Formats: sequence, C-alpha cells, structure tokens
Amino acid sequence: VSEALEAVKNEFDRFTRQEATFIFVTNEIGLGGVSTNRLQRKFTDLQGWANQYIAAQADEVYLMVSGIPLKIKQTP
Repeated sequence: VSEALEAVKNEFDRFTRQEATFIFVTNEIGLGGVSTNRLQRKFTDLQGWANQYIAAQADEVYLMVSGIPLKIKQTP
C-alpha cells in the first residue's frame, strides 16, 4: 500500500508541474461501512490517503453531497 501511495503521489506531482488549471474528481469511499475483505479495506485506505494528498496540494476543495457542493478548503 505504501509503495502504491508513493507512486500515486509521484505521478500527481509530475502531472501537476505543468502550467495549467486542473480539476480532479475523486471518490470518497471511506464514509460508508468497513468491509470485512482485507483487500477492499486496503483499497479504501489507499483512496483516502491519495485524496488527502491531492486536497493538501489543492487551492480549493469541494465535497459534493447529494448534488450540493460544499467548499471545504480555499487558499487565500
């Protein structure tokens, strides 16, 4: 999992070095129940850590709930 997360971070950093505006859309799968399947739990953790990394780098972050955008981060 840590190797995969580092690969995601490196790819994200390489991709976003370009002079451009990016909009990333990701899934939030950690708000539901916890799977009894070990592999599914690892994937959920990996998705969450990747989302945290992307959000930390972003100027703005929105959480979409029932079609309603909730701004949860705005960099001045």
